Amino acid sequence: MSKILIENYRGFDIEFDTNCEKFQCVATDENTKESSSFAAVKKFVDDYKKANQDFSPFWVEFTPSGYSSFKDNNLKVIGIRKDGRFVAENKNGIQQQISDYDLNDYMLLKPENETGMLLLQELESKIKQQRVENDNNRKQIISTLNIITLKDYKKLL
Repeated sequence: MSKILIENYRGFDIEFDTNCEKFQCVATDENTKESSSFAAVKKFVDDYKKANQDFSPFWVEFTPSGYSSFKDNNLKVIGIRKDGRFVAENKNGIQQQISDYDLNDYMLLKPENETGMLLLQELESKIKQQRVENDNNRKQIISTLNIITLKDYKKLL
């Protein structure tokens, strides 16, 4: 066993790692403190709590112009890191940070936007369906052409 629970301080477990002989505390996946000083780890917890004590969680969703295939659509923002980045969790409770680069990709989740967002999803579905139909039509037209490529023509010379 390499970690020994020393104390649950203000809701955070402070452990001592016997392998590296350091105290550790994990606030989130991105906010971890490791130090040879117990007092430094407790200060980390105090600072983290102070930065997030008045924070009220809120929900965000992807903006219509954003590209969402690799990101969660709805996130619950649960805190702010010391560096100013938002900490959020998805519907499965998996925490992640929202980078400064992605801030414009999310907007506040508001009930008055629900109808418009549904209309946009419907329109995007129709566009995707039309794209598939156009691609099939294109393939069908190409199959009717008598195509002789330059490579094939060169063989005939």
